[in-house]
Amino acid sequence: MRGGEKVRLRQRLRALQKAAEAGDRGAAGEARLLEAWLEDDDAISAKRADDRVKVLVGAWVAAQMKAGHPVVLDDASALLAAMDGWLVRPMERLAVLGQDRQGSPAFRRVTG
Repeated sequence: MRGGEKVRLRQRLRALQKAAEAGDRGAAGEARLLEAWLEDDDAISAKRADDRVKVLVGAWVAAQMKAGHPVVLDDASALLAAMDGWLVRPMERLAVLGQDRQGSPAFRRVTG
Protein backbone atom coordinates (compact mmCIF):
# COMPACT_ATOMS: atom_id res chain seq x y z
CA MET A 1 0.00 0.00 0.00
CA ARG A 2 1.27 3.45 -0.82
CA GLY A 3 2.15 5.82 1.99
CA GLY A 4 -0.42 8.43 1.05
CA GLU A 5 -3.23 5.92 1.12
CA LYS A 6 -2.14 4.66 4.52
CA VAL A 7 -2.06 8.22 5.85
CA ARG A 8 -5.64 8.75 4.66
CA LEU A 9 -6.75 5.50 6.30
CA ARG A 10 -5.12 6.49 9.59
CA GLN A 11 -6.88 9.88 9.41
CA ARG A 12 -10.14 8.04 8.77
CA LEU A 13 -9.44 5.83 11.77
CA ARG A 14 -8.90 8.86 14.02
CA ALA A 15 -12.19 10.37 12.80
CA LEU A 16 -14.01 7.10 13.45
CA GLN A 17 -12.51 6.79 16.91
CA LYS A 18 -13.58 10.34 17.70
CA ALA A 19 -17.12 9.57 16.53
CA ALA A 20 -17.08 6.37 18.60
CA GLU A 21 -16.10 8.35 21.70
CA ALA A 22 -19.13 10.55 21.05
CA GLY A 23 -21.31 7.43 21.16
CA ASP A 24 -21.58 6.36 17.51
CA ARG A 25 -21.69 2.55 17.72
CA GLY A 26 -21.40 2.11 13.95
CA ALA A 27 -18.26 4.20 13.90
CA ALA A 28 -16.86 2.16 16.79
CA GLY A 29 -17.31 -1.07 14.86
CA GLU A 30 -15.81 0.35 11.69
CA ALA A 31 -12.90 1.76 13.71
CA ARG A 32 -12.16 -1.67 15.21
CA LEU A 33 -12.17 -3.28 11.78
CA LEU A 34 -10.01 -0.58 10.20
CA GLU A 35 -7.54 -0.65 13.10
CA ALA A 36 -7.20 -4.45 12.83
CA TRP A 37 -6.71 -4.20 9.07
CA LEU A 38 -4.01 -1.53 9.46
CA GLU A 39 -2.22 -3.61 12.09
CA ASP A 40 -2.29 -6.65 9.78
CA ASP A 41 -0.97 -4.56 6.90
CA ASP A 42 1.85 -3.25 9.11
CA ALA A 43 2.77 -6.81 10.13
CA ILE A 44 2.79 -7.96 6.49
CA SER A 45 4.98 -5.01 5.49
CA ALA A 46 7.43 -5.76 8.31
CA LYS A 47 7.59 -9.43 7.32
CA ARG A 48 8.33 -8.49 3.71
CA ALA A 49 11.09 -6.12 4.81
CA ASP A 50 12.57 -8.79 7.09
CA ASP A 51 12.46 -11.36 4.29
CA ARG A 52 14.20 -8.95 1.93
CA VAL A 53 17.04 -8.45 4.42
CA LYS A 54 17.36 -12.23 4.88
CA VAL A 55 17.56 -12.79 1.13
CA LEU A 56 20.17 -10.07 0.61
CA VAL A 57 22.33 -11.25 3.51
CA GLY A 58 21.97 -14.84 2.34
CA ALA A 59 23.05 -13.84 -1.16
CA TRP A 60 26.15 -12.17 0.26
CA VAL A 61 27.00 -15.27 2.32
CA ALA A 62 26.52 -17.51 -0.75
CA ALA A 63 28.72 -15.22 -2.88
CA GLN A 64 31.46 -15.32 -0.25
CA MET A 65 31.32 -19.10 0.00
CA LYS A 66 31.31 -19.49 -3.78
CA ALA A 67 34.41 -17.31 -3.99
CA GLY A 68 36.10 -19.49 -1.34
CA HIS A 69 36.16 -16.77 1.31
CA PRO A 70 35.45 -17.71 4.90
CA VAL A 71 32.38 -16.06 6.41
CA VAL A 72 33.36 -14.86 9.86
CA LEU A 73 31.17 -12.26 11.51
CA ASP A 74 31.75 -11.27 15.12
CA ASP A 75 28.66 -9.07 15.44
CA ALA A 76 26.00 -7.17 13.51
CA SER A 77 28.33 -4.25 12.83
CA ALA A 78 30.75 -6.57 11.00
CA LEU A 79 27.85 -7.79 8.86
CA LEU A 80 26.77 -4.21 8.17
CA ALA A 81 30.30 -3.30 7.11
CA ALA A 82 30.43 -6.30 4.77
CA MET A 83 27.02 -5.47 3.29
CA ASP A 84 28.01 -1.81 2.89
CA GLY A 85 30.87 -2.88 0.67
CA TRP A 86 28.84 -5.41 -1.29
CA LEU A 87 25.43 -3.83 -1.96
CA VAL A 88 25.31 -1.43 -4.89
CA ARG A 89 21.60 -0.83 -5.60
CA PRO A 90 20.25 2.14 -3.63
CA MET A 91 17.00 0.45 -2.57
CA GLU A 92 18.82 -2.68 -1.41
CA ARG A 93 21.32 -0.57 0.52
CA LEU A 94 18.43 1.27 2.19
CA ALA A 95 16.66 -2.01 2.96
CA VAL A 96 19.68 -3.41 4.80
CA LEU A 97 21.76 -0.44 5.94
CA GLY A 98 18.97 2.05 6.64
CA GLN A 99 19.11 5.82 6.30
CA ASP A 100 21.95 6.20 8.81
CA ARG A 101 23.92 3.14 7.63
CA GLN A 102 23.60 1.69 11.14
CA GLY A 103 21.09 -0.95 10.08
CA SER A 104 17.51 -0.63 8.92
CA PRO A 105 14.68 -1.48 11.31
CA ALA A 106 14.27 -4.77 9.42
CA PHE A 107 18.00 -5.53 9.77
CA ARG A 108 17.80 -4.88 13.51
CA ARG A 109 14.73 -7.14 13.83
CA VAL A 110 16.43 -9.93 11.89
CA THR A 111 19.75 -9.72 13.74
CA GLY A 112 18.20 -9.15 17.16
